[in-house]
Amino acid sequence: MSTRRIPPPDHPMTILTIPTPEVVRLSNRLQVWLLRDKRAPVVEFRLTIPTGGRAYDDAEWVGLASATARLMTAGTKKRTSLQISDEAERYGGGIGFSANTETAGMNAHCLSQHLEPMMSLIADVLLNPTFPEDEVNIDRANTLQRLALQRSQPDFLVEERFRQALFGSHPYSRLAPDENAVQRWSSEQLQTFYRRHYRPEGATLIVVGDFRKRSLLRLLEDVLGEWQGSSEGEAIDEPTSEVAELGFHLVPRANSVQSNLLIGTLCPPRNAPDSIPLQLGVSVLGAGASSRLFLTVREQCGYAYSVGANLDHYLRLSAFSAYAQTATENTHDALRQIQSEIARLVQEPVPAQELQATKNYLLGRHALGWVTLGSIADRLTQLATHNLPMEYWHQYPELVQSTTASQIQQACARYLAPERMTTVVVGDESLQQK
Repeated sequence: MSTRRIPPPDHPMTILTIPTPEVVRLSNRLQVWLLRDKRAPVVEFRLTIPTGGRAYDDAEWVGLASATARLMTAGTKKRTSLQISDEAERYGGGIGFSANTETAGMNAHCLSQHLEPMMSLIADVLLNPTFPEDEVNIDRANTLQRLALQRSQPDFLVEERFRQALFGSHPYSRLAPDENAVQRWSSEQLQTFYRRHYRPEGATLIVVGDFRKRSLLRLLEDVLGEWQGSSEGEAIDEPTSEVAELGFHLVPRANSVQSNLLIGTLCPPRNAPDSIPLQLGVSVLGAGASSRLFLTVREQCGYAYSVGANLDHYLRLSAFSAYAQTATENTHDALRQIQSEIARLVQEPVPAQELQATKNYLLGRHALGWVTLGSIADRLTQLATHNLPMEYWHQYPELVQSTTASQIQQACARYLAPERMTTVVVGDESLQQK
């Protein structure tokens, strides 16, 4: 009889063939990664702009990077926003831009039979955005409304304060746009940000799917040849590896019956030598329904419904966080239990059976990342974004399998020590520690 305490047997791992893209550079210095895959008549595009993220906003225009990305498809010299979306749909695809902390990116796809017109559409959007004033005004109203809603949500408030505690005044701390800046910017400011940051040199275009290499390269040179230059944005200051505000920080939310909490610290970047051991340790702690936090904080103690831990990767460092949503009266008990589980990672080696189960979990997720063309493009984007070697994903299974409990304990002791932690809680005023 199967029970929740007896997992089903693991199936033997099959050999996973991981493709390697061909790297070429166009005449305008744009780096292009090509991976031909004919399993489906689809082509996926991913473009990474390395200086287009929120951290590159000027202090007086916080939020402009995200607005620029959102409004890249708002109109060009030839097409309106509706024409852009309708045309992409006719090609069996879509196109959109977004900005995260460090980078901006494009995500697009189409049926392979429409590759040429889709590439022309992408080029028009990328080279000729006009940021029409009426679209800017609509986005402004939506952004202000969204910001007002976010300010009422505890999950947003805890992440905002947590970033401030981690990064202090560094641009990595930026999560929300500045309301005053949103009210002031116009098409002119978006055009300025675009011209400074959306340049081909340093950017990477990833193309995965059913295409012919020579035809595609000729097409790319033809439609993107006019896109020239390198980013004029100033480099981001190197972030410190030490947390800006240690200790306990409460964001009061009057009469709240629930608390949202985050506890975390700063860790090395994804390309650091001990990144894999640290990832394994954090996965043991809080990845999935078999993790320690899930089994203790949620199942055994009943302190929280939602609980877990993860690593958020930036180019220069990573941020560890453990999170929980819990009833007000259970907040400090839940926090102590999370701290206890983190301390156990530091003080004790992970037992062999638990470690192997976690390795199997990570390797299973790794294998699923190579199933669809879109997920393959996303995996390659991670390589480009984090300056990882091209053979990273080929080596990943062996790196995971060969990691020992001792290496995990050493990495956790180095980076997850309690004196390096900051804690943020959004909840009732009564939770303030004395």
